[in-house]
Amino acid sequence: MSPHLEYSLHGYPGNPGLAFVNGLGGLKETWVHQVRRFARDFHVLTYNQRGAGASRVADGDCTMRDFAADLLHLMDRAGMASASVVGISFGGRVVQELLLASPQRVDRAVLVACSCGGRHQVLGDSRAVGCLRRAHELGAREWLECVIPAMFGASFRRERAALLPRLAQYWSMRPQDPLGLTCQWRAHDAFDSWDRLPRINVPTLIVHGRDDTLVPPANARILADRIPGARVVLLPHAGHAPNTEVPRAFNRVLGAFLVERPGGS
Repeated sequence: MSPHLEYSLHGYPGNPGLAFVNGLGGLKETWVHQVRRFARDFHVLTYNQRGAGASRVADGDCTMRDFAADLLHLMDRAGMASASVVGISFGGRVVQELLLASPQRVDRAVLVACSCGGRHQVLGDSRAVGCLRRAHELGAREWLECVIPAMFGASFRRERAALLPRLAQYWSMRPQDPLGLTCQWRAHDAFDSWDRLPRINVPTLIVHGRDDTLVPPANARILADRIPGARVVLLPHAGHAPNTEVPRAFNRVLGAFLVERPGGS
């Protein structure tokens, strides 16, 4: 049985389904720029994964299959027989698991700033990862000095310098549930899709920020080389959160892919 999951639906239910899947510890509000753009043409699902926000987690023993099953459960509740699915970072791993377990439920897949996990992934900023593993206890200074430089590219940090201390303060005042964090990290660390990726037969786009130091962009090419027919778009001036850092460019790439005819024409 799926846990209680906090979710939102936007747009007309008769439109094609489009689901956005958060990164580790992320909240559904992360996709605000995408909801505003795509709710006109799609029935959009955003949600908080188990252990994040008001979504519940029973214990810390979770697998990526559990997170993929949660997404299917919400698609069922929303009446989506199938949907295009966009996942960022940890959410991209959830989408990979969904593609492998229930490909008939996915129209198109977009993997953002993620990797295949396991020994074939290219690891990023180890200090930032260490901080994120104890995100429930970080103060504003650690968010600002340890996490934010790895989360956002240099261009965003320079242009939005005044925002960053406020963002760090906001995150520190809303600590994540330690049990939920444990659940997500266990699923994250156990995930390895490299051997299974050639089985994916759904149109797949891989989007990565060129300046991502948390999950280096070399991971995008690894995924593309393993997934039949997958394509890569590297977004300049973007780090680990291109949907937030360069939303117009991100939405333009996403929109073109979602309406693309079979065969890429």
